[in-house]
Amino acid sequence: MAEDLGRRLRDLRMQCGLTLQELGAKVGKSESYLSKLEHGKINPSLATLKKIADALGRPVVHLFEDSLTTFQTVLTDGQRRHITVSPHLEYEILSAPNSQVVLFKVRLKRGGSSGAQAYVHEGIECGLILSGKVRIVVGERSYVLTAGQSITFWSEQPHRFENVGDGDAVGIWAVSPPTF
Repeated sequence: MAEDLGRRLRDLRMQCGLTLQELGAKVGKSESYLSKLEHGKINPSLATLKKIADALGRPVVHLFEDSLTTFQTVLTDGQRRHITVSPHLEYEILSAPNSQVVLFKVRLKRGGSSGAQAYVHEGIECGLILSGKVRIVVGERSYVLTAGQSITFWSEQPHRFENVGDGDAVGIWAVSPPTF
């Protein structure tokens, strides 16, 4: 998966006419880091993916797919996209690609997080914890959610999340517009 993401990032960077140095300057990463990323040698944090996506003028989900597909109202398990952001963070995209909202299942392995840095993006987020225990930091506030609890917040506020439970945590999340 890291190699596929790396190839996709390289293709998008080149479509934008950017060198590794130019993209690095935009996202605060070295040429060496970006080269390793493009060659599938490292897994970036969600915050880093967001910075790269912003610099390339794309939502994060577009880093993992070629384009928006034909809108469908029903997706079966085999049609859903699976995105592994890191060994500890996986997404299963539950909604058909569109420009209004993305619905996804998040699996956060024990000790995993969205990254050390909080990130921001346009829109609103809503999430429901199905199992496990997750700390979500939004702005200056920290919330610990367990199964059956939900949260809604403006995504323009710096936010991050981490699994603080003893096992995997699973949740259903919606982001509108799909800029994450």
